[in-house]
Amino acid sequence: MENALPMVIKLVLAALFGGLVGYEREVHEHPAGLRTHILVCMGSALITLVSMSFAPPKSDPSRIAAQIVSGIGFLGAGTILRQGSIVRGLTTAASLWTVAGIGMAVAVGGTVFYLLAAVSTLIVFLTLSTMRSFEPGRGKRTVRQIKLQIPAGQDQILAGVLQELIEMRIGVESVHCADSHEEGKRAFTLGIALPRRVTSEMVVQTLAGYPGVERFDWS
Repeated sequence: MENALPMVIKLVLAALFGGLVGYEREVHEHPAGLRTHILVCMGSALITLVSMSFAPPKSDPSRIAAQIVSGIGFLGAGTILRQGSIVRGLTTAASLWTVAGIGMAVAVGGTVFYLLAAVSTLIVFLTLSTMRSFEPGRGKRTVRQIKLQIPAGQDQILAGVLQELIEMRIGVESVHCADSHEEGKRAFTLGIALPRRVTSEMVVQTLAGYPGVERFDWS
């Protein structure tokens, strides 16, 4: 019981750190909120604690903990690529990935890692809650809608288009799945926010040259 108490404290601490980040996401009604962030942070801490209990040389504690990084990647992809018929949540996916790291730091323990976890939590919370007002060109972006058509069953094309737009610093506000009048086709409506340095012509060139995009137009 004495050995278990420090582990329990670490789990509670990880839940608190994850809850602080999740609270900000919950307030702004993002796909993953309070409960998800608590579970991810505490779960990461739990897995790390379990992996640390496997003593070398017969086992490598880092192997189980390392899977947290890739595992959270799949969870984050869900918040990015699908929320009903809307695609959004890049920042929320990043916050999930970060709180997983915070949970691992708490599980390792010690003054240095506790400090790292606390400072990281504070930075994440402040970034999510206050940095919107400091984004370059915020409030001066041109909001447009793009309707595009891709072959049915080829949703990876949409994911690739979104990645291209993000790399151009274009804000993807929403993605709606629309009805297509052609059999075997899928239509999407993208709401995007163009920063000042990105023109409509640059977006047109990107979409025109992207394989798989069969048709698109502005509205």
